[in-house]
Amino acid sequence: MGGAIEYKDPLDIAVAPLDEVAELQRTNRLILFAADTFKYDDNVYLLPASVIDLTPLPGIGRKPSREDDIESVTGGLDGEWLTGARQSVDVDLRADYNRYIRNTDLTDVSSLDRVAWNWGLGTALSGKVGADYTRLLGGFYNTAVYTTDIVNRSDYFASLRYQVGPRWGIFGGLMDSDYTVTPSQATFNNSKSKSVDLGADYTIEMNRLGFDYRYNDSRAPNSALVNGVLFDPDYREERARVLVRYALTEKTILDASAGYLKREYPSSAIGGFSGEIWRAALQWQPTPKTQLLVGVWQQLDADLTSQTDYFVDRGVSLTPEWIASEKLTFSATISRDTNNYLGSNPASAITVATTQARYDTLTGETGSLVYTPIQAIVLTFSAAHVTRDSNIPQFRFNDFQASANITYRFFRYGDNQQ
Repeated sequence: MGGAIEYKDPLDIAVAPLDEVAELQRTNRLILFAADTFKYDDNVYLLPASVIDLTPLPGIGRKPSREDDIESVTGGLDGEWLTGARQSVDVDLRADYNRYIRNTDLTDVSSLDRVAWNWGLGTALSGKVGADYTRLLGGFYNTAVYTTDIVNRSDYFASLRYQVGPRWGIFGGLMDSDYTVTPSQATFNNSKSKSVDLGADYTIEMNRLGFDYRYNDSRAPNSALVNGVLFDPDYREERARVLVRYALTEKTILDASAGYLKREYPSSAIGGFSGEIWRAALQWQPTPKTQLLVGVWQQLDADLTSQTDYFVDRGVSLTPEWIASEKLTFSATISRDTNNYLGSNPASAITVATTQARYDTLTGETGSLVYTPIQAIVLTFSAAHVTRDSNIPQFRFNDFQASANITYRFFRYGDNQQ
């Protein structure tokens, strides 16, 4: 599902303008933490209510259960070292052991790691060089094969920003990505891609007007069978956008982008797609302790479990937040997405083939409470409900999740929140 806050990959983050206030507050920091999370999920495999017996499902483990309790034990660190004038190294490491009580075959180890060198030369040149690594259990959002799927993604990026003057900036960056999944029947999703991002912007105080262009070349080492034709799911993608951030008032900020995206597949077995994309988020902070974020968007996307299956995603979300005290924060999100599948194989390459056009509507509600009794301990309680309605019954589901987390930062050096 989409959201008011746009997902930004490592290259998007690397080419973004520096936050001058945050730069001045940077200091040597090392935080070591451990966490334990208990989670309940009443529909792990995201199945329609009509599916009662799970054992015949392709690839599913022994003694499968629709619902499950999951415990995640976490360890990690958050570090920053200032190595010279406008030079620093950031290191974020996190590993989770996720134990499924009923569906034991889904037990896995996930990881989220990042290392980056932030550099500056004089007052005009700056940039980042780094790597991100993600390992996680792939979900069952669009699949008819229920084998345990471990997803690995590595991103290597570098960026350069040149400040022409106090207002104008020119930026560019490169990223090399490697994406793999473990099920043998889904290896056509494995890919290696190279991305280039170029742009310029004009900033004054909190306002920004910019333009960026992204080119992505994705190559798949394995072939896929679509509509009875074996082909290589390589693609080339271009994205051009105008970027706007504007403070309407002291309490209201608009953050928006609008542009055009085009994807082409060299193989004629599947058609490319193109069209307008846009996103707008309006942040209103009526008091120092309350905030409301409203988002609307239209995106063109292709599901990670089926690169040949593309859709138009239109949505809206509403996120209120209340900081009740220094120790207690409440937040919630209500969202609605409509996904109109326009690809030549709407049901995707690894599900039951159908020529019927597909149309999904997703609604979601989440709520969370964050309690910090002392600076070293954070307690988080959350609940979420998602409903997907579809004109194709096999894609309908309801899913409810609830979790409780305790995080203990047992070593804190240079923590500004002391």
